Amino acid sequence: MTNRRIPWIDNHPVAAFFVGAFAFTWIISAPAAFMEESWTPWILIYIGSFGPLVSAAVVTWLRGDDVRAWARQIVRWRVGWLWWVAAFGIPIVIVGVTTVVLWAIGGPVDLDQPLQSPVLIAIVFVFGFTVSGGLNEEPGWRGFAQPYLNDRYDALTTSLIIGVGWALWHLPYFLIPIAPHSGFTVVNQIGWFFSILLLSVLLAWAYNNTGSVLVVMVLHAMVNTADILLPLAPDQLLIDDVLQETAIATVTITQLAVTLLVVLGIVAYYGRKSLARGEIPGVTYLRGGNR
Repeated sequence: MTNRRIPWIDNHPVAAFFVGAFAFTWIISAPAAFMEESWTPWILIYIGSFGPLVSAAVVTWLRGDDVRAWARQIVRWRVGWLWWVAAFGIPIVIVGVTTVVLWAIGGPVDLDQPLQSPVLIAIVFVFGFTVSGGLNEEPGWRGFAQPYLNDRYDALTTSLIIGVGWALWHLPYFLIPIAPHSGFTVVNQIGWFFSILLLSVLLAWAYNNTGSVLVVMVLHAMVNTADILLPLAPDQLLIDDVLQETAIATVTITQLAVTLLVVLGIVAYYGRKSLARGEIPGVTYLRGGNR
């Protein structure tokens, strides 16, 4: 075990994790920017997206910490039913309130649109849970970086640090033509960045109170899934094949404002120091490793 120890990684586990996550994702996904649309670039994108998971596992192993204990967070489901309600329900509440506000101010929503198919909703959720934010990312951002940084900074500061790193990690997706990020308008890009910061706080709150990466994966997947439930009016967002910046900005700002209110409520109630009540369960596996 001692033969694999690397002093720099021992002394800077979070920096090592970020370097590994960025390197794995960027090296594997970057070639997709130069490929024609086909299955190959998509495969590279989604294999590359597992950078946070792979890096967290490798750094944990290289430090001589308990990889199994770290991995058990991914299947920790005994957290109390209220946290499952929160994980599934909060994103839906945010979208619901956003819809009501947009309707009240005359925003680009159409309440007469039919509800999305349950099959489509399930497909989007499973996709988000596995390869689009859940399993591929959360064992790293929350399951590894969060507890280490919680030992140095208050939980809110930690969440924002991870949020900035998390946002920068996505950079290749803005440069790959087939990736959705590459088509974002300026308003979308700014809104997306701030939404990442807010979501980072929400996910940290769920993790710090449960020590469960599984709950965080569900919450992350539900945030992505709930977006398709927003009954936007396509004829107001796209007119004569031209994106309507004002309409897009209205939706973006409204959803950010609603999410911000939720986050501010959580921080006010739980406190920025830990975003949790009592000891943070997510750090326990770090205390059992061989330092």
